Amino acid sequence: MVRRGGGRHILTLGDKVAVVTGAAGSIGRAGAKIALLDINPEALDGVADSLAGEGLGGRFCTIPTNVGNAESVRESFRTVDRELGSTDVVVANAGVAQGANFIDISLENWQRTLDINLTGVFLTCQEGARRMMTNRHGSIITMSSTNGLLAEKALAAYNASKAGVLLLTKTIAIELAPYGIRANALNPGFIDTGLAARSGLDPEFLNAYVTKIPMGRFGLPAEVADAALFLASDASSFITGIGLVVDGGQISEE
Repeated sequence: MVRRGGGRHILTLGDKVAVVTGAAGSIGRAGAKIALLDINPEALDGVADSLAGEGLGGRFCTIPTNVGNAESVRESFRTVDRELGSTDVVVANAGVAQGANFIDISLENWQRTLDINLTGVFLTCQEGARRMMTNRHGSIITMSSTNGLLAEKALAAYNASKAGVLLLTKTIAIELAPYGIRANALNPGFIDTGLAARSGLDPEFLNAYVTKIPMGRFGLPAEVADAALFLASDASSFITGIGLVVDGGQISEE
């Protein structure tokens, strides 16, 4: 549904049930009836308090989930079924990045990155898709990256995982279209989630990086959330199998 309010168009999901992984981060917060899945229970509690303060009350639930573990994901979706109803929208947003030169990447680093970023997306989308196939409708949104389109040094595991997410999403789109299910990826560029500051990234590096972005700034979490909401809503009813780039024009100059 598209509603007009305050001079702008506002996308809504009506009474749909949206499952969002990685929901303790500031990107993962959009939907109608929302199930928030994250491995960090304390962070989930903080998001829950915030949503309750916004008057969302019984319209959401929080579920500690390890997206890299099949049984954890299955049990979380069973909880969603009980608490909110059958899943209409999946936003597979959970992800990690750990920098290291290719030759120095440990097997532990490699496996953890792929377990969360790629296997976690596979498991989450598969559980959601099973319910959507029964209902013969649904929208799946995955979180790829501009790193899934263009490689960046010292991020081999992250690059590989995000490229995998994009092709996985396209495959899901092809296979599930006959069931009325759409699947699309988001490819964000550098988004200012506050992680950069907390990670101690060099301000000079950040200043140099922003000069590569034609719009002259980093993206905001709300801008990625708005793109996800568009893909989740009926406003994108004939869009499937794409990677929607949200990067301020950066890769257009690469």
